[in-house]
Amino acid sequence: MAHAAIHFTAGMVAGMVVLAPMLHRNWQAGCKLAPTVMSWLLGSWGTGIWAVIPSLLRYAGLPESFTGGWWMNLFLFHPLINHRGPHATIIGAALLVGTFITQYTLIVMAIIRVRGR
Repeated sequence: MAHAAIHFTAGMVAGMVVLAPMLHRNWQAGCKLAPTVMSWLLGSWGTGIWAVIPSLLRYAGLPESFTGGWWMNLFLFHPLINHRGPHATIIGAALLVGTFITQYTLIVMAIIRVRGR
């Protein structure tokens, strides 16, 4: 079983990538950035939580035969990641920190952009 941080990070990155065109479009158009950045952050955190649901179900007591089934690939390929990256705690933590740094950097850049106008 891969560490939950890897699943959470995979979900956050997926959300960030899917919502990046909206963020880029509003950034270039000079629209209000606070709602756009907030949507981008909430979307990424939401998909991160979505990706961790099978782990939460396992901790809630559901058997591995259920939480490791092929149908759990609906949650951002949870069983596939578990099969490829067993016990990758350090990698998951590093990726999670990198994702937080990316989000924080974008927030600071948005603040600088708004203050520069």
